[in-house]
Amino acid sequence: MATVTTLVAATVTGMSEANGLNATGSVVGQEDTVFAYVWNPTQPNGTTGTPTQLPALPTVGAPGKARARSINANGVICGESEGLDASGNPVTRAVLWTSAGIQDLGTLIPDPGNPGFFVGNSRALHINDNGQIVGASDSVTGAEHAFLFDPTTASMTDLGALVLAGASGTTDTSRATSINSQGDVVGVSNSLDTSGTPVERAFLSTAGSGFLADLGTLLPDPANPGSFLGNSSAFGINDNGTIIGTSDGGGGLTGVTRFFSGSPPAPVIPSDSAGSDVGPNDDIVGSIGSPAVGFTENNTSGLVDLTTLAATAGMTVDNGTGVSASGQITASATVGGSSVGILITP
Repeated sequence: MATVTTLVAATVTGMSEANGLNATGSVVGQEDTVFAYVWNPTQPNGTTGTPTQLPALPTVGAPGKARARSINANGVICGESEGLDASGNPVTRAVLWTSAGIQDLGTLIPDPGNPGFFVGNSRALHINDNGQIVGASDSVTGAEHAFLFDPTTASMTDLGALVLAGASGTTDTSRATSINSQGDVVGVSNSLDTSGTPVERAFLSTAGSGFLADLGTLLPDPANPGSFLGNSSAFGINDNGTIIGTSDGGGGLTGVTRFFSGSPPAPVIPSDSAGSDVGPNDDIVGSIGSPAVGFTENNTSGLVDLTTLAATAGMTVDNGTGVSASGQITASATVGGSSVGILITP
């Protein structure tokens, strides 16, 4: 039977998140809808440990909200925090937490009145073991763009979008959701299909290419061979190059999908479902159905209901958010009407 660990007390609201974990079982998330935290196990991949709140950027008045989203093998954490720009305006910024504290990663828009500073908002969504970070930032086009942050230069690169600014009927909005150790990036971007209909599409940007490739959907366009209809999103890529996300499919349903570079995507769960992450061993986690039920899926065990795996009275597991090589899973669960971040150790 699996062991379920409730990671933080959340004494104010009873609400918390567990957004991801690293190879040794350290978990990051948010507590009481305000405080970013990291939970470190007593021993690697253990079921007991200690949570520590992470600092937020300076604000005026009450402490700003912060959320930790991803942690790498070195214990470096990324996420976002409310703060202030150089002119004192409230902003939300992509941030990095290390043993030295919190670092504002800036945005894609330099502040012309304050050299070395930035304007606008950003958020960091994933960090790889090399310290490269991806996310989304306000851009000079007025739309949010996917970015790649390079720790060696301490700077963001605008990854652009699948559609140019000013395209008819849509905006050049994109966000990067995951990066593997090779530096390959996946995410989702606004685009136009071959008939000019606005869509959202999963993309892959291979390391160093500077190019976003549309990964398509589960709906081939019969009038345009090699093209697709509908929407898709990519949420995870691992070091094997396995890409997981969601795509529109038959019957008006959106399902967990595996994407490939240069070939059409394939359904993983051909029903109403969403893929959140793919682990080092190609385990997939996410949610299925409505109301949502968390799941994990792999070649050995097949599809497993996380509520059944957790086997905890009064707890419904709604979504799997991360999975490690050891099989530990971070998830969101409903307990007593509150959403709670948990760690499931099989």
